[in-house]
Amino acid sequence: MAADEQGRRGSRAGVGTPSEAAATVVAAPSTVTRKMAVTAATGAATFLITNALKQPVTTSITLSILIGGITLLVRFLVDFEQRLAVVEASSRSGQVRMERLVGDAFAKINDATRLFGSIEASAVQTDLVTQFVQHSTEISPDSPPLIYNFVRTQIRDMSDFIKEMAEGGDVTYYGEDRDWLLGLTRHVCESIDAISLASVDGGLWRSEFGQRYLDAQRQAVEENEARIRRIFIVDDRRDLAHPDMQRACRQQEEFGIQVRVLDRERTPPVLRPQVVDFIVFDGVLSYETTPASSLVNDAMPVIAETRLVLRTPRVMERVQVFRALWAAAYPIDEEERPQ
Repeated sequence: MAADEQGRRGSRAGVGTPSEAAATVVAAPSTVTRKMAVTAATGAATFLITNALKQPVTTSITLSILIGGITLLVRFLVDFEQRLAVVEASSRSGQVRMERLVGDAFAKINDATRLFGSIEASAVQTDLVTQFVQHSTEISPDSPPLIYNFVRTQIRDMSDFIKEMAEGGDVTYYGEDRDWLLGLTRHVCESIDAISLASVDGGLWRSEFGQRYLDAQRQAVEENEARIRRIFIVDDRRDLAHPDMQRACRQQEEFGIQVRVLDRERTPPVLRPQVVDFIVFDGVLSYETTPASSLVNDAMPVIAETRLVLRTPRVMERVQVFRALWAAAYPIDEEERPQ
């Protein structure tokens, strides 16, 4: 029964978890005394049996020692096998855990290596991306909830923005976005072709933002040697004589911007549905705004949404529309359209 109990204990330890197996091995009481008692009892029983069978005393003692020794050896072998099974089970479980940990670590290393390789191969400077990631890690969940949630939203929006720009899609901002316009103007390399509608740009050139926008265009002309063309489209030809229109045109011409004007009546009928407020940068990106409807006639224009369009067919369409409108427009001080 003692052997069966020890076997069941070893069996349970063999199928349990490694921590349980280890605890069983460490916490198991010593069985040496029990083994010696069982050996002595076996030897004594053997001696009594042989003595009852009228065997010589020498034979009885020899058989008692032999059978007792065999019993002791068998007990040690059984215990050794059970403990070896526990060790093997613990070793296999530990090996599985180690392989899993090493595999996960290498997977993370591979992902990080692949990501860093993509960063180095991209057109964006590696140090800029590295700084962005490093600065992002400085915001932790322990930060004030307002700061943490705001930064997380900004990072998500920036990630979506970069994704759309990389895939050549459309990016929409609900409202008037000034940073996009100023940033694109400062980094333009070749050209800016702009349509300026009175319904959208009313009062723009007198505002603080309008002056910053003009200064960015001046720098693009002087520093980047970019060609900037703008068509002012008015609803009534009499608006061309308005002092604000005259001042805006003269100021932009002084900055090296080519300016023409066009009233809607002289717009080719086929182009009238396509006359919207847009700016084409370098022939690869179209900056478009959509005005919101106003309930007050003299209210300042409100921008409902701003879009960056990178789809090549749409941008080429805007380029063709601008060329046709530019051909139909004329300088503000000329009575007739240029031939």
